[in-house]
Amino acid sequence: MALVLILALFLAGTAVALAARAAVLPRIRADRNVGRIAAYGYAGAEAAVEAPERKAVLPRIAAGIGDVFTRGRTSERQNEIRKLIRSAGFWELNPNAVLGYRILGTAIFGSCVLWTSTKGGWSPFMTLVSTGYALGLGWIGPMFALKARARRRTERIELDLPEMIDLLVVTLEAGVGFTGALTRSTERLTGPLGDEVRLTLREHNLGLSMNNALTNFLDRCDVPSVRAFVRSVVQSEALGVSIGQVMRELATEMRSRRRQIVEEKAQKAPIKMLFPLAFLILPALLLIVLYPGLANLVQTLGNTG
Repeated sequence: MALVLILALFLAGTAVALAARAAVLPRIRADRNVGRIAAYGYAGAEAAVEAPERKAVLPRIAAGIGDVFTRGRTSERQNEIRKLIRSAGFWELNPNAVLGYRILGTAIFGSCVLWTSTKGGWSPFMTLVSTGYALGLGWIGPMFALKARARRRTERIELDLPEMIDLLVVTLEAGVGFTGALTRSTERLTGPLGDEVRLTLREHNLGLSMNNALTNFLDRCDVPSVRAFVRSVVQSEALGVSIGQVMRELATEMRSRRRQIVEEKAQKAPIKMLFPLAFLILPALLLIVLYPGLANLVQTLGNTG
């Protein structure tokens, strides 16, 4: 009964959070776009002043809590979280806010379960176990969600990169320079890869060299495909090799790597299907198949006795 109450509380909280996010999602996206424009100096003074006022309340509370506990200190752990945030694509987030979300999650989940156990008259042992589980879930949950978002985003970038390199090969062999070819190729890109390449081009337009902008791209998305792409571009420029030929060879390598990634995911599918098959589908199937026969057998034995 206690586990059912915990599960119901968790599902209710998740439903409320999803409904609230769905209600404010258009406003969040608009504020995010305004923040990106203002960060690169393309917004007027009025927009720059109004942007902090339109910031949501919860991120400000989380950032404030994180600032109180860190007090301006920086550490290697914060640098790792900052890199993870960039990989996840949360441009407006900072490590202190992540810490604030973890503290808020721990306090909220722990308080809800403790209040439920107190009102429900649970035993002290069950209250202790449930509260400890809720505290751990609240502390680990934000980092788990952030890592999952970063992993999905970098995987999509790695899968979309061969298409961009194919576009680069076509435009480079047509006589366009590398920066122009990258700009034209980005016009046809959507999703995380398009956002990252457009950010790279924006950094280049603001004064960074292309090598430094690509290095920043690699820092944000440190995956093997992006690493090979950046290394090829930098080495071709340093050695004076034809960038078109390098991109053509790299396109072949990228397509082979994408095929390997897809095959690896296909091989993992049976293992991932084992848990729902063994604990969800198989018990229900056995119940449906065996219950009528067992019920008739029990009834027959009861009548005989």
